[in-house]
Formats: sequence, structure tokens, C-alpha cells
Amino acid sequence: MYHILITDDLGTAGLALLDQATDVQFEVVRLPDRQQLLERIGAYDAIITRSGTPLTAEIFQAATRLKIAGRAGVGLDNVDIDAATQRGILVINTPEANTLAATEMTMALLLALCRHLPWADASIKRGEWTRSKFLGAELHGKTLGVIGLGRIGSRVAWRCHAFGMRVLAYDPYIAEEIAERAHAQLVGDLDELLTQADVITVHTPLTDETRGMIGAAQIARMKPGARVVNCARGGIVDEQALYDGLVAGKLAGAALDAYSTEPPRTDLLRQLLALHNVIASPHIGANTVEAQHAVAVQIVTQVLDALRGVNYSNVVNLPFVEGLDYRAIQPYLTLAEKIGALQMQLVRGRIERVEVECRGEPIEQWVKPLTVALLRGLLYPILREAVNYVNAPRLADERGITVSQTRHPVAEGYSNVLLCRVVSSQETRLVGGALFLRDQPRIVLLDNFRIDALPAGCALVMLSRDVPGVMGQIGTLLGKHGINIAHWHMGREAPGQRQLSFINIDTLAAEPVVAELIAQPMVLDVRQVTL
Repeated sequence: MYHILITDDLGTAGLALLDQATDVQFEVVRLPDRQQLLERIGAYDAIITRSGTPLTAEIFQAATRLKIAGRAGVGLDNVDIDAATQRGILVINTPEANTLAATEMTMALLLALCRHLPWADASIKRGEWTRSKFLGAELHGKTLGVIGLGRIGSRVAWRCHAFGMRVLAYDPYIAEEIAERAHAQLVGDLDELLTQADVITVHTPLTDETRGMIGAAQIARMKPGARVVNCARGGIVDEQALYDGLVAGKLAGAALDAYSTEPPRTDLLRQLLALHNVIASPHIGANTVEAQHAVAVQIVTQVLDALRGVNYSNVVNLPFVEGLDYRAIQPYLTLAEKIGALQMQLVRGRIERVEVECRGEPIEQWVKPLTVALLRGLLYPILREAVNYVNAPRLADERGITVSQTRHPVAEGYSNVLLCRVVSSQETRLVGGALFLRDQPRIVLLDNFRIDALPAGCALVMLSRDVPGVMGQIGTLLGKHGINIAHWHMGREAPGQRQLSFINIDTLAAEPVVAELIAQPMVLDVRQVTL
């Protein structure tokens, strides 16, 4: 008999499924406090929650019986995934259940914004009849700019095409054929989209790359009278810049369902939401009867399947292969993810092909799970928690990335080595990694350079000429900006030719610092990565 604890509102559909399960007993304790949860968690095989219950390392440590932590929804901010993994607890979410709800919410806000519906509604309820005040704009014949052409963005594009709109899309990780299926035209850079679009809608995760990606400079490049819709995540659109653009008349309006602070109670957000040309809703993109039903049914089904060993859908922290010894493979999975993440942050252009090669014992027998782990690492910098070991191959395929796998029983120079060659629209890059002392990942090959680099934290990957004084000048420059060097690993082609440095630093270097590094006469290229 499996015992399941439910700590948030799951809905009748999910509870009905649990009622029907003859091998399950469940208990609903809504939003228990930390002490309540610590006292109870040891009695359960699974927990199902939403965003209201923090599942911390302390909770997982007390969960001596727990096998599954199910999150009804996509976000995993309240779940300590690393702690769960260390305890052997599977973390499961439902990243696709609210796709249609979020798509339709975007369309609703877009139409309401263009036709002034909230203000017209308020006016007529005040007893007014001032039709001339609400002169709207048609979607037909206009240009839509979609930033992020994933599950939701592609569906918005398809629907707006049906409205007669021309659809432009900016997403450097999506293949041309994927855009064509969504009736969208891919553009090469964000500026190209901003200068042509009448309406801009955002559909990306909030990452270091996307935070503030629509700021003052981007709004300045937009067409006069453009409109902005954000149903994705707060923080992608710089709210101060958005406010300034609306007040100045550069933008005709904005529709928002997500905010950098929720609830939106800062002075800036109060001022922004008080503007006459802003539509706001309380982050309800996923709040439909159908979406909540789908989330509840999906999370219960997935948790029961995982408990019974039937299926492991949307497990975010563990690749399951029949008969796999997780304790043996876990350090190699970590290495594979590090290699994938490094490749995504180094390679320029749209990735077209990924070639994975496992050499040596024991990893040549694990080429499939290691490839999955590498793909998750590759996609994680852009998709975050939406990518896991189950869906990484499918997400790569959706982005037009072809994947090949090879294995060799012998590795030259190492007892084991994992190689990843990425071919993009602009270049080909090779990264190789190995384990030292069975559990310490190292990058041992970067293109033609043999190195011994630590893939952890922040790092600068610098290509330079092999001349005297490189370490001194670069170290002095970083020191001037208060950036401490933790490790410096270097490889070179031959004396006096090119050298590659992998510089681990304690804190991220600001963009002006990276620009200053690139401007040094001996430096050929610098990329900053986070691993």
C-alpha cells in the first residue's frame, strides 16, 4: 500500500483518481507549516504539492520513506532538486498541462489590448456611451513579433497567422522547419523583430540570458505605437523601461500577466498598473478549468506510475534505464550535463547536430542515458526546469537537432572519456570530459586544446595568442574589477601559436569587463559560462 500526502489544492479530478486506486491511501493536509511537515513526511511514499509548500533539504532529510515528490505545475522553485536527488527521491512536474491555457490567455490579452475592452467595459458600467473613445486596432494585416517559439509561442504564432497577421519569431534555438510549421518567419536577431513588429509577445523562461531582455534600448528600437504582451515570466520585460515607454507615448499599450514581484506591490509596479493603457491580470495564464483538471490528472497519473514502476514521465532529476545502477552512473550523468551546458554556452549559431561518443569502460555501455543527460545539459540554459531526462530528446528533435551516438571500448589517454561534437549554423566545437578519482568531473579537451579544467561555477573561456604576460595582464585586469580567480587551466597548440584558458572565477564578470578582456591585443575571443 502506497501512502501519499497532498499539501495543496489538487482538485476533484486528481482526488478521484486516487480514490479509485486500490493500492493507495492518501491524506490531504493543506499548506502545512514547516514543523507539521517535518513531523508527518516520514510516513509517506509520495508527496504532491503546488507552489505553496517548500520542499527543502531539511524536509527531504526527514522523508525516510519518500520515493516521489510531485509538483502539480511547471515551476520547481519550491523544490530542492539536488537534495531530493541525493536522497534518491524522484521529482516530477507537469510542464505541458497548461500550454493551451497560456496560449489562449495571450490571445485574450492581445485582443483586449487592441480593442480597449477593459476600459470600454468600465465605461459602459458607469452609464456612459462614448463609442468614439474606444477606437481600436485590427490584428489583420499587422506584424506579430514572437520572442520564444516553444510550446506556447508556436501556438500563439499559429493562431495569429489565422487572424491574418504576419508573424516574425526570434528564437536562436529553434530550427527553420519548426517555425514554418507555426507559420512564422525566423529572424536572425532580436533587433530585426523589434523594428518590424506592431505587437511583441514574450514566451521564454526567465533565465540569466532572458532577464531584462526587453529593456530601454529594445523599446527605443520598436515601432512608434507598438504594443507589448507578457504572459511568460516577470523580469523578462524591464518594468521601468516599459513604464517610461508607455508614459512617453512610444508604446500604445501593454498587457501583463506576470511581474518581477508577485503580488505586484512595489511603487514602480503600482504606477505601471495604474496607467490608462495597461491591462493587468494576476498571473492567471494557467487558471482554466481544463488546465487545472489536466494538471491534477497528469500529476496523479505520473506519481502512481512511478510508484508502481510502470512509467517515469517528466522526472526532472533521474534518467531511468531498465537495470541501471544509479549510484554507479550518477557521476557520469553529472559530467555529461556539464559538457552539454558548456557546449550550449560556447557555440555560436543555431545548433544543428550533436554527436556523442563514449570511450572506455564502463561508460561505453551507458551511451544512451549519457546522451540524454548531455541533451538535458545542452537545453537547460534556455529551458530551465521545462527540460528533463524524459523530454530532452523530444525537445532537441523539436528544435531540429539531430543526435548521433557511438561507443568505443578503449579510450586514448584516459580510462574513460565522454566526447561531444556540436555542429551549428556557424561553427563546429568539440568538448571532451572525464572523471578523476571516480567522481570528479573534468573538461579534458576543448576543440584542439588538451586541458584539465574544473566545470563548476563561473568561468571565462579565453582564446589568445601564446605570448609572454597573458596571465599577468588578464589577472591584473580581473583584479582591478574585484574578480577573484579560483583556478586557471591552460592548453596551447604549440609555443608562440594559440592558447586556450579556462579561468574559474568566484563571481560573474559584468559585460563591460568581458568587453575589456576582448579588447586586449593578445586576446582573440572570450566567452563567459556558468556551470
